[in-house]
Amino acid sequence: MRSHSTVYAVAALFFLAGVDAFFRLNCAIIQTGRVDPLVNPGTVAAHAHTIVGGSNIGVNATGVSLSNSACSSCQVQADKSAYWTPILYYQYPNGSFYEVPHSGSVVYYLGRGQNATTIPFPPGFKMLSGNKALRSYDNQTMTWGNASYAGEPVANRISFACLTAGTSPPSQPYMFNVTQCINGMRAQIAFQGCWNGIDLYKADNSHVAYLSGIDNGVCPPGYEYQLPVIFVETDYAVSQVPGATNDSAYTFSQGDPTGFGFHGDFQNGWDQEVLTDAVNDCLTPGDPSGQVQYCPALYASDTNGASYNCPEQPPQIGEPVRGLIDKLPGCVVVTPGPDSAMAAQMNCAVGVPLPSITSTVDSTPRPTASPTPGATFGLPDHEYLGCYNDTNGFISTLNEVSYTNYTVMTVEWCQQYCMNLGYRLSGVEYAQECHCDNEINPTALNANNQTTNQCTWACGGTLTANADGVQELCGGVDYINVYNNTNSSFNAFGDMSNTAGNASPYTLPAAFAANYLGCYTDNSNTGRTLTGVSISLPNMTIAYCAQHCNSAGPHGTGYQYYGLEFASQCYCGNAISTASSLLTALTSPSNSSCQDRCVGSEPEICGGGGVLSMYNNTGFVAPAIKPSVGKYLSGQCLLDPSTGGRGLQGAAYSNSTNMTVERCIKFCLGKYYHYAGIEYGYECYCGNSIVASTGNTIEYCGGSGFMNLYYSPSL
Repeated sequence: MRSHSTVYAVAALFFLAGVDAFFRLNCAIIQTGRVDPLVNPGTVAAHAHTIVGGSNIGVNATGVSLSNSACSSCQVQADKSAYWTPILYYQYPNGSFYEVPHSGSVVYYLGRGQNATTIPFPPGFKMLSGNKALRSYDNQTMTWGNASYAGEPVANRISFACLTAGTSPPSQPYMFNVTQCINGMRAQIAFQGCWNGIDLYKADNSHVAYLSGIDNGVCPPGYEYQLPVIFVETDYAVSQVPGATNDSAYTFSQGDPTGFGFHGDFQNGWDQEVLTDAVNDCLTPGDPSGQVQYCPALYASDTNGASYNCPEQPPQIGEPVRGLIDKLPGCVVVTPGPDSAMAAQMNCAVGVPLPSITSTVDSTPRPTASPTPGATFGLPDHEYLGCYNDTNGFISTLNEVSYTNYTVMTVEWCQQYCMNLGYRLSGVEYAQECHCDNEINPTALNANNQTTNQCTWACGGTLTANADGVQELCGGVDYINVYNNTNSSFNAFGDMSNTAGNASPYTLPAAFAANYLGCYTDNSNTGRTLTGVSISLPNMTIAYCAQHCNSAGPHGTGYQYYGLEFASQCYCGNAISTASSLLTALTSPSNSSCQDRCVGSEPEICGGGGVLSMYNNTGFVAPAIKPSVGKYLSGQCLLDPSTGGRGLQGAAYSNSTNMTVERCIKFCLGKYYHYAGIEYGYECYCGNSIVASTGNTIEYCGGSGFMNLYYSPSL
């Protein structure tokens, strides 16, 4: 168990709370090893890093070489910058270390700060945030502040989040005891947002300064140029370390088992025109999600296939850093603190042999062919039909024949393959799949006009080719580039027994009604989202479910909410379970997470597998408590004793057809009881005292184990 003797006067760090505007980039790993062209240019770095971004990253990387990278492992290809952080390891009792798995980082650009203008990073700019030697919380070094914007400890640039199965604890400035972090531990770092306007880099990082509030506030004197605040998140899969039993055995590659020494580096490799447009146009209040699809400058080079188009490069430093290793890379000693680590504990002494450095040849971007629908592309007579959604219905867009081979796959290879088998239509998908048919699935949707890039994955055959030819696109995740052989003399002799043309024509879903609330999760293992009555019918429609829930309920009073699931199921309830979450709200049916068509009305959507189409019964009138009946006044909502029995144990009677408050009180008054209570909607109980109960002053209950209580001091 990791402990800290110092009490940290630090509020929970929620850097992104209240962000005015931002955009975020998903970035896969591009390089690992002791590479750090900022601190150790041209040579082996002191400790190992995980790097995301431009493919030309290396010990000699410059802003120019990065911007000329063939590709970026970040989703926006115009960003060929490099971002790096230390590797996290787990130390076993025998002294060996295991790299904690992670798949990359998420990089945020925050548009905050009180300056009227935020400027883009200039070409050649680079900076480092954090102090690798720290092993305890530094509450003395403060950001600059003024009367309006107070400074705070610069140590707040670092935070860690523990991703648990339930509600996660607040972030903190040091590593968690990770046993509870079954969904990962997230390391987070904010960079400086103020620049002196002169130096592109200084070894002591004095060319930049933090905003007064780290991610917001004002810049100090001498640093009047406000930059976007870079915020980097890295999720470590701590629960996936084999045989990990010691929470204190996690350490970063510079020998830091606390997390206080976490740090990050940034080297600008952006296309400056794109970055300028993004900062000017997309760091203003607007879309709160940070998705690049809402920023035209970024969207133009967006791809969800960055990790495939730009895979991790071979290591440049000749020493093991991945998987299980005998010792920390370099001459690093684990130093738990609280004193800062000394240089000798993080660096090799003079004369210690260094591992080899593989010379790299900087690559240059290759042009990517993006054919226009209707144009000929690939082999002669092959017309490009477009990018199609390959997930509508149970039959693929092209369904007769398929073949997978990453190494050889190109558009031309697939076209020839389909021609040889007697098929006119060919399609490429997932960078490596070829599909053939003579008819296209009528349920397939052309995705060329959708709001997100879909067919953006580079073909495996052109990506791995030694030649510097044109890069081709081979679909994407569930999206396929389709081509048609228009040669009238072509003999389409291919077998058609499984053709995609047999699929039923696609019908657009009906628009949601005005009382639609959204698509909600519904997990039977954790309790239903709506817990009233339910019904399943082979001809279910939205209208029938609405009518059923409006007339059901206690004594036909109806329910406030109704929802549909699995195409044929209807659920009713007066409350939406807190265990449920809203997946998609009032969006168009084509974008909803609920996609099952109602069995009784094909155009309508009736939820899906484990998801509920939720509606509000606008005509529902909630039952109201009668404040008084004669001398009897409404009291508390009485909870029945936990030991069993009722809270009122005098006379009792039930009437399942026409029970009313008046009837119950009249009954109890006739039996000379001061208390009357109604439970389950039709049971009446009387008494002159309350048995072992606790009350809640709520508006309406009278349910299972509760009764609406009335009392009269005189009879």
